[in-house]
Amino acid sequence: MNKFDVPFVMLTATIKHFFLLLLFCSSSLVMKGQTGLCPPNLDFEAGDFSNWVCRSGSVAAVGNVNTITWFGTGQVPGQHTIISSATAGIDPFGGFPELCPNGSGYSVRLGNAQGGHNAESITYTYAIPATLTNFSMIFNYAVVLQDPSHMPWEQPRFRARITDLTGGAPIPCVTFDFTASGSLPGFQTSQFDQTVRFKDWTPITMNLNAFIGRTIELEFITSDCIFVQHFGYAYIDVNTNCNGAISGTTICQGDNSITLSAPFGFQSYRWFSDNTFSTVLGTNQTLPLNPAPAVGTVMPVEVTPYNGFGCMDTLYATITISPKPVSRAGPDVSVCKYQAAQLGASGLPGHMYEWRPAGQVSNPLSPSPTGVYLPPAPNEFIVKTTDILTGCFSEDTTYVSGITVDTAIRMAGNADFCVGEQEATLTAGNNATSVQWYDGTTPIAGATATTYLPTVTGNYWAQVVQNGCTDTTATIAVRVHPIPTVSFYPDEDTLCVTNNSFLFHNTTTTPDNSPLTYNWKFSDGTSQQQKDAVKNFSAVGRYDVKLIASSGFSCEDSTSSVVYVMPNGIPDFTWDSVCVGRPVVFTNLSNENGSPLSKYTWDFKNGGPGSGLKDPLPVTYTTAGIADVTLQITNLGCETDPKTIAKPVQVNRQHVGVRYRDITVPEGASKFIHIRDSVGTKYSWQPQLQLSKYDAQYTEFFATGNDVLYLIDITDNHTCVTKDTILMQVLKKPGYYLPTGFTPNGDGLNDVARPYLVKMKALKSFSVFNRWGVLLFHSTREGEGWDGTFKGEAQNTGVYVWILEFYTNDNKLVTEKGTITLIR
Repeated sequence: MNKFDVPFVMLTATIKHFFLLLLFCSSSLVMKGQTGLCPPNLDFEAGDFSNWVCRSGSVAAVGNVNTITWFGTGQVPGQHTIISSATAGIDPFGGFPELCPNGSGYSVRLGNAQGGHNAESITYTYAIPATLTNFSMIFNYAVVLQDPSHMPWEQPRFRARITDLTGGAPIPCVTFDFTASGSLPGFQTSQFDQTVRFKDWTPITMNLNAFIGRTIELEFITSDCIFVQHFGYAYIDVNTNCNGAISGTTICQGDNSITLSAPFGFQSYRWFSDNTFSTVLGTNQTLPLNPAPAVGTVMPVEVTPYNGFGCMDTLYATITISPKPVSRAGPDVSVCKYQAAQLGASGLPGHMYEWRPAGQVSNPLSPSPTGVYLPPAPNEFIVKTTDILTGCFSEDTTYVSGITVDTAIRMAGNADFCVGEQEATLTAGNNATSVQWYDGTTPIAGATATTYLPTVTGNYWAQVVQNGCTDTTATIAVRVHPIPTVSFYPDEDTLCVTNNSFLFHNTTTTPDNSPLTYNWKFSDGTSQQQKDAVKNFSAVGRYDVKLIASSGFSCEDSTSSVVYVMPNGIPDFTWDSVCVGRPVVFTNLSNENGSPLSKYTWDFKNGGPGSGLKDPLPVTYTTAGIADVTLQITNLGCETDPKTIAKPVQVNRQHVGVRYRDITVPEGASKFIHIRDSVGTKYSWQPQLQLSKYDAQYTEFFATGNDVLYLIDITDNHTCVTKDTILMQVLKKPGYYLPTGFTPNGDGLNDVARPYLVKMKALKSFSVFNRWGVLLFHSTREGEGWDGTFKGEAQNTGVYVWILEFYTNDNKLVTEKGTITLIR
């Protein structure tokens, strides 16, 4: 079992309440009474993972135990990531900085926010020197894990442990196994994702005096949930400063006060006056002391973490004294305007430099930057020199002045003129070594004389060289007004006589944007003077439009164009009879009034999609009723004034088809049949077989072939076609035929129960009885049948018994019995 694979039932109640991803930062490695003992790259300041061991693996649950299977060692991009101070941002869930707020230049992100049941770790092994007398570690962390509401052993988690490898046991107080379930003081729900919670930076301090001379291992593990969706990751960092956890312990010569600062983020602080711990001097993170204590004084501070976030520890500040460094800003100098002067002197190791104003030097952190002179007054440059080890500093000042250059510029003539009028003359560079004229930011080729005559609009100035310095004159704006470039365009070049309003957009321009006046002239004799013209024409025809534009300096030009006014059309149409399901043809009767181009739009309502054809294809309606069919005609130029006509079209519906009772006819016989006349007047029988007529309501069927299923189209005067069907069966098998039921209702169909003999010699008798054995009908004549009455009275619906006697062709007497149903 991995040393972190422990059942959740063994976790303390406090640890069970951790529910976020842990962002971990080890703020500093404090060696009380010792300096310069930081392990190599413990702080990641090499910008890589040297001296650290990276591992990656996958997480799964074995029973109720969260178990990691490691794949091997080595950095995996995206899982082991170095974050620099230049690229660090804000954590997207907690909103706190990705880089530990301890002045570090690098942090590590362990894991990522992608999920996928991944796991990753980093470890660092360090032998604490046996020569030390006091040794502590301080870790700062913030916590953020996604909460998937799984069982505890299935969730994302963070695990941290410091192990005494010499003794083979984890060190208490700094061993953690946090999951995403539960809650802890100081945690918040992310405002960006309600499933994620976070805690800002919090320190953990660990007194390791008992482990001096032993080898310890720092180990940090992050893992996703055991499934594939929910994530866990961490940030880890170690501060470079290993000279002690308390800053401000040095008294700079000449100062009377100091301010001691303990590591941030603990729940409480208690400063004591000496090692007797008898007098409390303060309870804040910082302790101002004025006057400063004597050199060599040892002042303890007791730091107490928040409950569950580390161990209480005591840190010690030893007061020292140090001289202030010497600042060297350099001698005062004179340079050309906007030129750089060399400032400062060579730097000293272990010192930090800061120049003011920072924006006016090449590098505000360099001991000897260059400073740019900005006219007119002498510029003051101040350097602050700080001893990095002691924090003591001093300042020095130098002044940079400018060399005078004659930059006067004069103009003769008028600065505003039209092309071809008197030009302006510019003069500059009295006693100058050289002159170069510019228009804006562009040097003018060949313009190196003292005077210059502008020929185009521009902002003119001269670069003058004098006394070894280069300077510039003021700028004179010269406006050379050209002839306007006249242009315009209409919204439409063709409109309709019934509703036209031409909008002419004036796009005339002048390079100098001087005011212009306008005169529009139309070939119907009218004119307008506004910038954009709106014009209506009352008659069909071709019209010329002319625009004349004049500038404020009487520069004038013109241009012309043509527009057309077109006639409108008159829509009309007709149609033939309309029935649901049958194509109908609409005929266009519109008057186009001689237009060269007319467009049509049909709307057939429920007859199907509209049409843009002049004469549309046949359409078929699916719904009976009134359909308001519309036709719109749009002549060329009349796109904004189309004409529309609507007509109500009566759409009729065919009747529901009827399937008549099947009729059986013995082979060789015939049968008169008919269909209804209430749904139409035209008839069409299909197929055209074995009938005397194929276009009539009444016809005679000849049983000379096979059975025939007839489809009869009955058409009414609206072209609606009702489709009826009837099956005529031909009885071919020798023997007899008698239906199982009949309907004596006088409709001519199946009104009589009559036996049919097929290829038999003769009928002997046919009798019908009721259920009580009463003889209702008896006949010895072939072709006669029972009409459903007895002694003139119609018999009720029911089942009746029949007896049939007949002779075969070899004179054999055959008797058959059966039942038949009378249906009223």
